[in-house]
Amino acid sequence: MKTPPLNAVKAFEAVSRHLSVTKAAVELCVTQGAASQQIKNLENYVNCPLFIRDAKGLTLTDAGQRLAGVAQKALGELAAVAEEIIGTQRTTLSISAPPSFAVKWLIPNLNKFYEQHVDLNVVIDASCEVRSFRSDGIDASIRFGKGENLPPNSTVLGCSDIIIVGSPAYINKSPAINHHADLYEHKLISYESKTEDHRKLHKSWRGVFSELGLSLDLSKTALIFTEGHMALTAAIHGQGLALIESILVEHELRSGQLEKVLGTRFPGNNCYTFLKPEYSQKMQALDKFEAWLTRSLAGSLRSL
Repeated sequence: MKTPPLNAVKAFEAVSRHLSVTKAAVELCVTQGAASQQIKNLENYVNCPLFIRDAKGLTLTDAGQRLAGVAQKALGELAAVAEEIIGTQRTTLSISAPPSFAVKWLIPNLNKFYEQHVDLNVVIDASCEVRSFRSDGIDASIRFGKGENLPPNSTVLGCSDIIIVGSPAYINKSPAINHHADLYEHKLISYESKTEDHRKLHKSWRGVFSELGLSLDLSKTALIFTEGHMALTAAIHGQGLALIESILVEHELRSGQLEKVLGTRFPGNNCYTFLKPEYSQKMQALDKFEAWLTRSLAGSLRSL
């Protein structure tokens, strides 16, 4: 038995939902004339009118209503199966990244990556530890460091400046901050990694005060956290001022959850780097992820 032309069925299904050739044509990305011609082709195929056309617009005939129900169901099932097949063919990338960067930047921005790459899926391993591509099953890593003596296939993404932030509630209820010396009157939230090597990578309040020619009274440091996103959460909840990489607070600054204090930016000497193996069966997918990562971070990180 001969089947109706698929393009004609698609055009009919769209027009039957909108009861408008113009809206259906826009949805299908075709001209109004092309959509109308497809409807005529289908009406010729079934040898009866599918729409009543009058001054009020379009109305489905009895035959049109029967056919519309079948067409909508069939095309819906076809789309569902196609989506299922696409899902089974997705390439999964396991990306290792520092916890704070993963939580505050990478995860919130992944939806933009998926919009551009429906064939890829990303699994995030949030860790500061060095991961092996082979033994740990990691496809690529984002690391924070000096950007020196890097292995092959490494790309320096850029450095993040350090800023001082606080919640509006905390700033409004606390002594005014007009000069750096005013920081003495505030609770300072510290981020100190568990290991000595990692601690050296992050600018501390002690280092900032030294750069400003001030001495630091450690009694003012009320809270100490081992991850940057924890310190950030404490600042959001009004527990003090946090010293944080600007890349980690883009959303909070835009939403008004946090405010910059004094407008001072301290250049960060360490950078984010993307590392991938010299050879991988997923190299094409890794190149796509790296290209997206580089473009997305270009406006937020400073070149080394």
